[in-house]
Amino acid sequence: MMPKKLPASVYQYPRYYAIGYQWNTSAECDFLQRCLKAHGPSSGRRVLDIGCGAGRHLLELAKRGYRVSGFDLSPEMVAYLREEAGKAGVEVAATVGDLRAVPVSGTFDLAFCLMDTFRFLLTNEEIIGHLRRVGERLSPGGLYVTDFWIPTQWDRAANEIYQWEQQENGTTVRVFYLQHPETVNPIDQTFEDELVFVVQEGEESREIRGDRTRTRLILPQEFRALIEASGAFDVVGAYSDFDVEKPLAAGADSWRMVSLLKKRG
Repeated sequence: MMPKKLPASVYQYPRYYAIGYQWNTSAECDFLQRCLKAHGPSSGRRVLDIGCGAGRHLLELAKRGYRVSGFDLSPEMVAYLREEAGKAGVEVAATVGDLRAVPVSGTFDLAFCLMDTFRFLLTNEEIIGHLRRVGERLSPGGLYVTDFWIPTQWDRAANEIYQWEQQENGTTVRVFYLQHPETVNPIDQTFEDELVFVVQEGEESREIRGDRTRTRLILPQEFRALIEASGAFDVVGAYSDFDVEKPLAAGADSWRMVSLLKKRG
C-alpha cells in the first residue's frame, strides 16, 4: 500500500521531526559540554540553540542543569518544544525567529547551530553578519558550535542522498535527506535540498514531503575565510563528528563538519 501523503512541510509536524532526529542527542550534548568545559568561560551555564527545531538538545541540556534558550522559524516547533519542556518539568525559553537576525536578548556562554541550519545563510554577507550578531550575544570567551554537511567527494557535491529510521512508542519515522543536483547554481554555490518523512503508525503509513529549500554549499577553507572576515571568532577546531578526538580529515566516515569557534577579545 502506498503511503498516504500529508501536506508539506515536515517542519509542521514537530513530533515526527523529534522522533526522526532523536539519534545521537546524548553524545552531541556530551560534545557541547566538553567544549564548554575545556574552552568556554569558567562556570559557563547559559546556552543558546539557533534553529532549535523540536528542541532535543535544549531539553537534554536543561535536564543537565543548563540555562537554555532557543529560537526557530517554525511556530509549530516552538510550540511543541514549550509543551515538551512543561512535561519534563524543565525551563526552556523558546521563541520564533530567523537566524539572520538572531532575535534574542541577554548574553550566553555557548551558542550552537546544528543539523545543517547554518547553510540557510545563502550569501557571504549573510554569513558574516550572522557571525557578528552571534558574537554580540556571547559573553567574553564564549563559544559557537556549527555543524553542517560537506560533500564526501568532489563529484558528490549536491548529489547525495541519506536515509535513516527511528522508532518511539509504536511510531516509526524514516527520514530521507535528498539533494537535487539539477538545481545547482555554481556561481552562488546554492542548490535545493529536501526532507521527506515516511511515518508508520500501526497499519497506517503516511508520507510528508518537505518544501524544497535553497541551501548553500560551504567548504572548509571558505568557512575559515568567512570567520576571519567577520572578525568575531577564532577557530578552536574542526571535527569530522561530535568527537574532539576526530579532527576533520579527508576520507572520514562522517559527512558533517563540526566547527568550534571562540569569541575574540
